[in-house]
Amino acid sequence: MKKVLALLLVALMAMTAFAGCEGTEGGASAKVETIKVALVAPLSGNNATYGVKQENGYRLAMDEINGAGGVLGAKIELVTYDDTGDPQTAAAGTQKFVDDEEVMVLGGSCLTSCTAVMLPITGDGELAHMVVSSSAASLTGLSPYFFRMAVQDAQVGPQIAKVFAGMGDKTAVALYPNNDFGIGLKNSFVEQFAADGGEVLATIEYQDTDQDFSAILTNVASLNPDCIALCGTTTDGATIVKQARQMGIAAHIMGQPGLYNQNVIDIAGEYAEGLFACGVFIASNPDEKVQEYVKKYEERFGETPDHFSALAYDQMYVIADAAGRAMAANDGELTRESMIEALRGTEYDGVTGHVNFQENGDWVRDYLTLTVKDGKYVLYTGE
Repeated sequence: MKKVLALLLVALMAMTAFAGCEGTEGGASAKVETIKVALVAPLSGNNATYGVKQENGYRLAMDEINGAGGVLGAKIELVTYDDTGDPQTAAAGTQKFVDDEEVMVLGGSCLTSCTAVMLPITGDGELAHMVVSSSAASLTGLSPYFFRMAVQDAQVGPQIAKVFAGMGDKTAVALYPNNDFGIGLKNSFVEQFAADGGEVLATIEYQDTDQDFSAILTNVASLNPDCIALCGTTTDGATIVKQARQMGIAAHIMGQPGLYNQNVIDIAGEYAEGLFACGVFIASNPDEKVQEYVKKYEERFGETPDHFSALAYDQMYVIADAAGRAMAANDGELTRESMIEALRGTEYDGVTGHVNFQENGDWVRDYLTLTVKDGKYVLYTGE
């Protein structure tokens, strides 16, 4: 079976892509014209940067796959629903796509609070549910149909703590939005920093819709920590970085992968210099397939791809790979059940690394540490 499938899948961009076969001798061709993939994500509002980047990555990969003929002749179709970052809206969009029997996979949302209310719905519909963000540890194991190509807060917090320890930092403050994501990341950081012998001087919550952080930053300045664990998202994180530096706070600042985003530099400007973030992708990686992807993304969208767009790009290829294997094993037929089984067997090499899933649906891997130097993100080497 693997040999048959290999004849139907062609390399594109030095990575896995799919040839549009109508079938070869002894092989299967698709018995469906389209493979419908749904995306529920914030495509507008304060968190739109996450959803838009995910949609961009999806569409770039989808168009490459379809341009090569599709998956065993079937074309991928992407349908979207803007949840605006609101859990109730995300639930409504999820139910819409669960009720559409042609939808084989649902992607999203980008926020833990939204994904948490979506999982019971996709679970009831036995629909494969995939994310490239939504990183809270509380989501692990909530559904047997959940596949998470996102960084994990349970790993990100400790990585931030270890980077600070490697710099010789002894005292820290953690700033976090009062939501599941912020609380989970803060907790994992505090536990590891203390375990490494550091002292957490304070953990300070805020609302992610705030724009003026002067009050909490005045408190931070009075504590004079060696480092700040920034457990927020892109927009609020960038704003905090800018205002902290404007107030003369010189502590090391590091946050989660959402801080690897051109919007951070656009918002914080010169004050982004020296900021740290962790992630699984950096556009300056000299790897040939990464640079080919970066070139195509920049040509199409006029910007450098970030961590989330790269993960989404790989995720669409993972979906196509699984669909191809499922159809090849079932005489061209594709069902939600066969799609889920194929996803569980994923072994895929993409621009963000080798993808496979643990029994609980999580993707566990090592992360990179990135920093802003001369106005650009580069790999941090400890120097």
